[in-house]
Amino acid sequence: MSTVQAPGRAGGRQRDPRMDAALVEAVLDLVGAGATLSGLSLSAIAERAGVSRNSLYRRWKTKEALYLDVFAAVNRPLPELAGRSAREDVAELLVVLAERVGDRRASVLLRALNGELGAFPDLHKRYFAEVVAPRREAMHQALQRGIASAEIRPDIDVDLVSELLVSPLLARMSRDETGDLDPVGTSQRITALVFAGIAPR
Repeated sequence: MSTVQAPGRAGGRQRDPRMDAALVEAVLDLVGAGATLSGLSLSAIAERAGVSRNSLYRRWKTKEALYLDVFAAVNRPLPELAGRSAREDVAELLVVLAERVGDRRASVLLRALNGELGAFPDLHKRYFAEVVAPRREAMHQALQRGIASAEIRPDIDVDLVSELLVSPLLARMSRDETGDLDPVGTSQRITALVFAGIAPR
């Protein structure tokens, strides 16, 4: 079972991080057991976590707000990149994604959201803006550094290369074939294959 951290909050009433973490775990457990995001109720989540509904409502007024914190909790922070080479930086960013993909409950949660985009359009937009976009930007910056250092050809399409790098991991997640995933080894192999095609000729 994955370990999640309680979502951080600034200001306002002091919150118990253990209770926040219990509520996040409750969502992961319920979705992992087959519940849909739209089918879950705040009452069911509170019951699963062993807290009162009032405690939950004081923290999150809507399911969308709670779900966003759940998604944030299962995503590791972006690493501090060493900057020795673009290839090393890209591989390190992929390791973070691979570890998230290899976390079955996190993968089930994301597949649940993708399966209910119509029910949660605002949640999907916020998830992309607050979780996906910073990681995409970090990958773009690593590739741009590679162009500047002549590790990568200057004529590449950065967006396309970024998609090529992450697609194998996302494909494994979509098929629920992550049980034997080696985050470090897989990330290094993907990086080596892509960099073989984008290195200066």
